[in-house]
Amino acid sequence: MVLTRRQSTRRDAIANVDPLELCTAPNDDADPNSDPDSDSSALSDIDESEFESDPRPSKRRNTVSGRGARAVRKTETTTVKRRTNTVTRRTKASAITTTAAASVSTSATTTSTTTQAKSKATAASIKDLLNQVFSSPPPSEPCLASQSHLLNYHHPLLLSSPSSPVARTARDALLTWFDHVSSDRQMPWRKPWIDTSSLLSSPSCACSHGLKEAVAQRAYEVLLSETMLQQTRVSTVISYYNKWLAALPTMQSLAAARPEDVLSLWKGLGYYSRATRLHSLAQLVCPPSEQGGYDGLVPHTVEKLTQLPGVGRYTAGAVACIVYGRAEPMVDGNVIRVLTRQLGLRGDVKSKEVLEVVWEAAKRLVEAVAWDGTDATEEERKGKKAPVSDGPGRWGQGLMELGATICLGGPAKPKCGLCPVKETCRAYQEGVEIATQKELIPGRKVMGMGAGKVVDIEDSCTLCPPPEAEESDKGESSDAGTKKRKKKGDFSAFFGKFKASATRHKKEATDESDSTEPSLAAMEVITSHCSKYPYTKPKTKKLREEECLVVAIRRSSDGRYLIHKRPAKGLLAGMWELPSHTLAADSTWSHESVTKRKDQVRMVLKQVLKEVGMESWGRKEELGTVPWTFSHFKLVMYVWAVDLVDGDRQEESDAKMKRWATMDEIEEENMGTGMKKCWELVKGRRRSRDLAGGSG
Repeated sequence: MVLTRRQSTRRDAIANVDPLELCTAPNDDADPNSDPDSDSSALSDIDESEFESDPRPSKRRNTVSGRGARAVRKTETTTVKRRTNTVTRRTKASAITTTAAASVSTSATTTSTTTQAKSKATAASIKDLLNQVFSSPPPSEPCLASQSHLLNYHHPLLLSSPSSPVARTARDALLTWFDHVSSDRQMPWRKPWIDTSSLLSSPSCACSHGLKEAVAQRAYEVLLSETMLQQTRVSTVISYYNKWLAALPTMQSLAAARPEDVLSLWKGLGYYSRATRLHSLAQLVCPPSEQGGYDGLVPHTVEKLTQLPGVGRYTAGAVACIVYGRAEPMVDGNVIRVLTRQLGLRGDVKSKEVLEVVWEAAKRLVEAVAWDGTDATEEERKGKKAPVSDGPGRWGQGLMELGATICLGGPAKPKCGLCPVKETCRAYQEGVEIATQKELIPGRKVMGMGAGKVVDIEDSCTLCPPPEAEESDKGESSDAGTKKRKKKGDFSAFFGKFKASATRHKKEATDESDSTEPSLAAMEVITSHCSKYPYTKPKTKKLREEECLVVAIRRSSDGRYLIHKRPAKGLLAGMWELPSHTLAADSTWSHESVTKRKDQVRMVLKQVLKEVGMESWGRKEELGTVPWTFSHFKLVMYVWAVDLVDGDRQEESDAKMKRWATMDEIEEENMGTGMKKCWELVKGRRRSRDLAGGSG
């Protein structure tokens, strides 16, 4: 038989094709962006070999009346075409990949360059902003943040002039106030300052060994207290602080402690990474200098302090300021509230620009306080570091104490009448002016709140919201109030109450006009205005939500439960927990049937027990749901209890990471609060079964 050229080519092509390769060749109709493991990626830690898959149905060849041969030839032709298309596509893909790989380096370099350029531009912009705020004295008249004003309006009046008696008097007043109230809340970490002048001037062994030990102990106590106080109330911290020092009295004892002992002392305080970082810090600080440590004495400069684990800008400033007497700012939430009111700064405190203005104000203020106790002139101060003294530490703690007890935020209104620095507070001045305009402060001349002054739009403040935004907020608030009143149907009643209230306030103002302090009615207006500071944009981003399966596995032979230790890094690092498994992001656990839930539990059990050399289990029971909110996401934990079959093979695993523990041992173990709540469900189930006379 004579073959045509086309038939010969087809035959050779078929002969050179590997049948196995044909079977595994990619499907041209498949989505190139599809993930073959997308459905199982969330269960990648589970052995899914136990699931049976339906075999793909095979095609039958039709061999009746010679149609089978035609079907074979058609299949061969299609196969050759697919093979050719596959090779062509692979060649194109290879070319595209090569081109993409060649451009990766250029793209990365461009991105890095762009990032650096943006960083430099941002730094230059903030530097120019700070220069505009602090380079010239502030105006004397108050001006609402919603009105156009210059940036230097936010120059703190506490720094209005280096030689101003008003500013110096106000700074001294805050220090005096703090000295009187510093012991009121009985915080054990507040102690008299140890003079570190000789230690800092001669860092070598010239100073006494006793001084070094005293300063090292003071630094340890301040570091401990400031770390515990992060995101935690003072009333909660005090007992933990005392318990910690009783167990680990020195930095050296902390460095030598076991990680589990450190976490045990921190148990219940939350944010457990603070404890592990403090432990790591001690292990870095305690070795001698020849081994890269600090001989147990933490550094005294902010630059070196921020290189230690868990020490940020605020904590570094607190240690340098309180322990070593250096003029360094320490800005926490309380200080931000006090200073934004002092500066009359209405901008969003979460923005980088506003925060930098607050930090710069804090820096200049603490430096001014450090120089207040000297006779140095302004010329002599330029270019020199402020002297070491107890002033910076008292000042920083004074600002924090003021924010915590007087200059209150949130739902509580500030106690402006008790504030030692209200005369330099822009928010207070603005509130007084508003009360004067409402005739609640008789005999005081209305200053006009900066009215009549035209500010060029290019020179106006860029930190505070524009006037139209402020008016829009007022309008929305007014509309909401109107709708609420209309809904209640008490329009006339409201205005009657308002009129009566205004008459009563004016009468109170007249009755108390002889007093040097504003009347109660006027103070209500003032404190209401001060409460607007600082401004924080409401959170619009919803916390992500995750679901987790928690399985309490109990050995029937001895009643012990399996627990395992979390990784050394990450969420709840180094803490113990019941075996858990994160569910898929698109999980519909709450809508699944009991059968499907048990199948999921079975998958988890198979993997967990395989790691401890066991294979079978008995009864499974769903105990309940435990929701828990972390700082950045919400977690819902579905708790199940499982009893193992007696006589099953039991091999001991690494006790450091996974072990069988009694109920009493678990009670004493370091667990996150959310996991503790899961354990409470398990204990409740155990008690119920004991009362019912159950054995398993």
